[in-house]
Amino acid sequence: MQKAIYFLLFFIIYFQAHANPFDQFISSGDAELDSLRLEVIHQPTDRENFKFRAIKMKLWAAMLQQQGVPLPEYVAVDNALNKVTRWNNLRFGGEPQQFSASQVVELSDIIGRGYQVLEKYQKQASTQPSLAFTSAQQPIDAATQKEIPWTSYKGNKNLSGYTGAMGPTKGEMAWKFPVGLAWEVQPQIEGDRVYLSSPGVRTNMFCVDLKTGKEHWKTQQIIEIMGDQLYHAPNNQSTPVVLKDKVLFRELGARGNSGPTKEIVVVDKNTGKIKREILAGHVDYRAGNAPFDADEDMVVYTFGIQDIHDTPPKTQAANRVIGKNIKTGKVMWDYMVGYTFAEPVLHQKRVYIGTQEGYMYSWDATKRQFYRPKPQWQFRAGGAINKQPLVLNDRLIFGANDGKVYCLNNMTGELIWSFEVKDKEAHAFSHFTTAFVANDKVFIGGANGRLYGLDLESGKEIMDFKADDWIKSAPVAKGNQVFFATLKGTLYGLEIKKGKVKTLFEKHIAHHPILADLAIKDDIILVNDTDLYAHAISTKGKTIWKKSLIESFEKDGNRILTDQIAGGAYYQSKPTASNNTIYFGTPMRFVYAVDSETGKEKWKFELGASISGAPTIYKGKIYVGQQGGEDEFYCLDAKTGDLIWSQKVDWVWGSATVSDGMVYVPGIDGYAWALDAETGHIVWRQPFSKSVCSEPAVDDERVYFGCWDDYLKAFDKKTGEIIWQFNGAGTDSGVAIVKDGKIFVKNKCIDAKTGELLWEFKDGNNIFNITPAVHDGKVYMSCWHGLGLGGVCVEAVVYCIDIDSGNLLWTQNGAGLSSPVIGGEGDVYFPSIADPYFYCVEANGNGDGTTKVKWMYQMGNKVEESTPALYKGKAYIMSSDGYIHAIQ
Repeated sequence: MQKAIYFLLFFIIYFQAHANPFDQFISSGDAELDSLRLEVIHQPTDRENFKFRAIKMKLWAAMLQQQGVPLPEYVAVDNALNKVTRWNNLRFGGEPQQFSASQVVELSDIIGRGYQVLEKYQKQASTQPSLAFTSAQQPIDAATQKEIPWTSYKGNKNLSGYTGAMGPTKGEMAWKFPVGLAWEVQPQIEGDRVYLSSPGVRTNMFCVDLKTGKEHWKTQQIIEIMGDQLYHAPNNQSTPVVLKDKVLFRELGARGNSGPTKEIVVVDKNTGKIKREILAGHVDYRAGNAPFDADEDMVVYTFGIQDIHDTPPKTQAANRVIGKNIKTGKVMWDYMVGYTFAEPVLHQKRVYIGTQEGYMYSWDATKRQFYRPKPQWQFRAGGAINKQPLVLNDRLIFGANDGKVYCLNNMTGELIWSFEVKDKEAHAFSHFTTAFVANDKVFIGGANGRLYGLDLESGKEIMDFKADDWIKSAPVAKGNQVFFATLKGTLYGLEIKKGKVKTLFEKHIAHHPILADLAIKDDIILVNDTDLYAHAISTKGKTIWKKSLIESFEKDGNRILTDQIAGGAYYQSKPTASNNTIYFGTPMRFVYAVDSETGKEKWKFELGASISGAPTIYKGKIYVGQQGGEDEFYCLDAKTGDLIWSQKVDWVWGSATVSDGMVYVPGIDGYAWALDAETGHIVWRQPFSKSVCSEPAVDDERVYFGCWDDYLKAFDKKTGEIIWQFNGAGTDSGVAIVKDGKIFVKNKCIDAKTGELLWEFKDGNNIFNITPAVHDGKVYMSCWHGLGLGGVCVEAVVYCIDIDSGNLLWTQNGAGLSSPVIGGEGDVYFPSIADPYFYCVEANGNGDGTTKVKWMYQMGNKVEESTPALYKGKAYIMSSDGYIHAIQ
């Protein structure tokens, strides 16, 4: 209905202004934007409408970039907009910026110019073919290449971007491997309506028809205009709670409790409009889930202080459960339970929650308790309880990481029965799914790839079915049939008769893994996958409808996002390579090892939150951390993925660097850490004032850490003693590298022994926040022009600079947040934050300030902070299209 109104408005307005509406106007693919484009022409921008128009303009620019359209003329518009709006008080936890009358006039002019500029590029998007092209060279045969491992971010402990490994020569895809978001969001069904969460900057939720998938309404937000828009936009990545006249969801995002992403949002059930918000505390977007539950009287949510931008930073997984009156927002009680990664259950005025330490707690939600509240009962399982329990009549059923399924009396906590599996999956952060009960049978999936059927009364095993991969989403059942999905994207339908199991269907419904619990109504099963699609499948295995959970349209086989995923940059992990294996982390919490030639999975290991860094390789071991979950930093066996040791060092955003038996870890908690590579024991740690979020570089004597406090510090590798510090070279997305006694950081060159500035490259007021690369007397630096959405910048440029003088040799569009790397043959490789292309260019340049582009490979979207790994004639890169691309 809403789309029909937009199109009707579009034709009315346009027909009034033009004799022939079909000759001039080219649709963007977004009905709301198309209507707005015409409205801007006829109605001036004012105080009431400029926020909405500005956000849609930014989203429009990002949409054009994804289609490969360069936007050079839009840079000035974006800079002008940011000059007026960038320092919105929300950045510092204050009230929204109030714009003066003169600023509103200025904004009106900026937005008018912006729409005019983007109109030209919209026409270009409809006529311009892809800029991608391949070279005449043949791909390199990996069998002919010697082993030159790419062991860390940027290839080595110096982070230089050069190892001597050959890069790709052709510019075509060898294979791609699906990675997805930590999308555990379950569809919610009530009557003939389905409620679907959306993580967009603009759209938060859809209400659709169960049988057709057609929209009844969608919930949309208009947010304050900020320079780094993605990081200030609330993301809905929680399962909706459907009540009598309202639907609730919980926000997650960035910027901590001083920012705008910390509410439980109350939505009118009939219209989809946001009615009000309830303060619930910030959840970091890399946690991947914002747990809560509610009934008509109360909201219940987990809470941990997550303020990584504070001084000092605060990084704490959820360790409390808080209950608030849903009408007044007043706190009823606040329970300390220890680290919990499970969703709470509020059932018949009682709360149930499992914890990382293996405790299941229960208490009466109606009792106001403030002074050392205690649960009514607690039960200790033999392993972590990281998934939501199921409450059914007088039973409480859940799985734990000791490989057991437990059934308790939900009023007393007494054990009724337990069931233990024979082949526990040790690589799982949560071994079992939430359970589902039908016909006195308990169905529960396991990370060992097995679906179990148990007798509700006794816990006796009724069935054990082996699937094609881990089962991380709760099954559903109807009558004597049960349905479940796996990480391969496969949906199974089984029938149980007289103790025998018959496969009804085995249907591959998604390229990407499935983590979200299934839902069922009548003969329709609903499945959400980690690539943000909702699937409606009949109980006979036939597809009924499919819907993108992020606003988009299809073009040339690609999904073009007309909205953007809010909260921040998600696809950040940097691949590494050794022994014919590629290693990478994912936003959906897994570290993968896959075959470098085929992309076939060898093993995976599940962590507690998103992995943004590179899995660092050293002497047959993998070192990796995560951000947003538990405190553990992991050491894994590179061949098997088995755990060797873990150490509590807090959250880790960047990659660790390993040298001479020591692991150097950047801590979001504001510490530089040094661990023993064999044992994980802490050798030393040194404090900074703010978060240390980026990779350290190492040479023979020193290790170099940068920080958000704008300091770069050199420490003695063995003792941690500080040797020097430099103010003005702090690191974020761009980190320091070291080569031949010099440090290159962002746009600076510093003496590695003394910490003195040797030279600084400047190009206007452009933002340098990218790791340089260095080889053969040349330094490759990059910046971006215009903030765009802050995470999707308007334009990005690579600079090739003489290493001694700091003089510019050539420039080429590309990079921006992802660093260049250099192949053994001397070619330079980089993706882009501003377009979907991966570039191969000549290092020497053309002698006129330009260089030759040898080939361009097109992905489905931009690259955020991931950086290529070069190995045996291929490049491996993670794109925000949700794939690892192997390019040959």
